[in-house]
Amino acid sequence: MRLASPFCRSMRRWTAAVCHVEKVFPVSSTAQSETMQVRRLADSQLANFDKEYVGERKWAALRACIDRDFSGRPFSFLDIGGGNGLFADRVLATYSNSRGTVLDNAEILLRKNKDWPDRKTIVCGSAENLETLFAGERFDIIFMNWVLHHLVGESYASTTENVRRLLHGAGSLLHPNGRISIFEHMYDGLVIDNLPSHIIYHLTSSRRLSSLIRRWGANTAGVGVCFRSRKAWLDIIRDAGLDAVEYSEGSRWPIRLAHRLLLHMGNVRGGHFWIRRGLSSDSP
Repeated sequence: MRLASPFCRSMRRWTAAVCHVEKVFPVSSTAQSETMQVRRLADSQLANFDKEYVGERKWAALRACIDRDFSGRPFSFLDIGGGNGLFADRVLATYSNSRGTVLDNAEILLRKNKDWPDRKTIVCGSAENLETLFAGERFDIIFMNWVLHHLVGESYASTTENVRRLLHGAGSLLHPNGRISIFEHMYDGLVIDNLPSHIIYHLTSSRRLSSLIRRWGANTAGVGVCFRSRKAWLDIIRDAGLDAVEYSEGSRWPIRLAHRLLLHMGNVRGGHFWIRRGLSSDSP
């Protein structure tokens, strides 16, 4: 394959460089700081998320989990990064004995929420302050729909730590038999499992490359995004003291050959984790 443009040649060199770094210096997820530091998207970027991403097939898989573990009894839920509230509305409409809280720091999206008197609470706040915002409260289900890949820090290691901390904090807010529901993208590498995660993070988080990456189709250019492989997501879940008791995924996405080669992408698809507190040896 002939990569003619300077940008493509630069991308090829970048992939080779990151591949070398990944082999020689594996990135640790143990970076620690006093507080989570998360980069913020601009309102113009956030406006692109004014939609509902949980389609019928994903909803069916999630509903099977809810029905099995919470069938016929009242439950409370927290939707972290719930934005416009469309997902929370669907849960409330489906389960008449549920009560929900939508948490987001994007006022531009929160303003679009439908009112559910006595059943729906809107909280404008950041996920990194989760345990402070909900001190003393407990939930039966905590939803995170494509939220974790946005917890971008100033380094890859700090980004990983942001995810681990949020998951650990969410676990502390669960009732004893509570569950965490996570929808995320799975980006498995062609050869090196989590290499696409590192490449995409460094490209999208670079402020110098933001104009180029934005033209390449990345809405989060200049701020960053951090997708991971299925195994990498599971590793963080376990590091947070949680147990993924069920996992389901969609079909493999069609990826352009140039993107597949430049970003080292193998099997890319959406996935859903159904999680409880505590570790076990039978995680999927």
